[in-house]
Amino acid sequence: MVLFRVRWFPLCLSALIICLASGALAEDDKTENDSERYRWFLTAYAGAHAQDDINDVVTFQPKFEDNAYVGVVALARELWHYKKYLSFELEGQVAKHFNKDTHWEFVGVLIGRWHYFPWNKYVDTSFAVGDGLSYYTEVSEVETEDDEDAQRSLNYLMFEVALGLPEYPKWDLVFRIHHRSAVFGLYGAGGSNFVCGGIKFGF
Repeated sequence: MVLFRVRWFPLCLSALIICLASGALAEDDKTENDSERYRWFLTAYAGAHAQDDINDVVTFQPKFEDNAYVGVVALARELWHYKKYLSFELEGQVAKHFNKDTHWEFVGVLIGRWHYFPWNKYVDTSFAVGDGLSYYTEVSEVETEDDEDAQRSLNYLMFEVALGLPEYPKWDLVFRIHHRSAVFGLYGAGGSNFVCGGIKFGF
């Protein structure tokens, strides 16, 4: 437990500093459309467990064989935005696992998002990558099948593509990889991948 706290104290402190500094950073980077941007985002998504490792999932070769599912509600706050290109967000998630597992999951994640794509006037697109911490209320049966030493607290990694119509700027469809891992033993043992889809609302 002490080791766990030591590892995550710098990350928590850094997140706090970023939150406190975000107001000042935003003031230094006002754009013409600054008042039109949404800074809060509520996302609801669900997906199925993919048994192969993260490399197979991101190369579109997942296998869905164990009927394990997750449903997630996430709330994010934009911390900083650079013109029309890049932004950073802090997101908290509450998730419920179904079927093979029945536990709850809690996630905190820092997200970097790229906004600029040449087709945005037709389909508003963004791509995001985030890293943080995932906590299960129980040891996962799904993860234990792959590693008998699976643990409740692991590193969290996400990849997301958000797609929306410019005439409905508050709404996006999202496709997300919801990934937990031990980062080669740095955070213990275990891991899982969920391939998900859902809806995002900006306000």
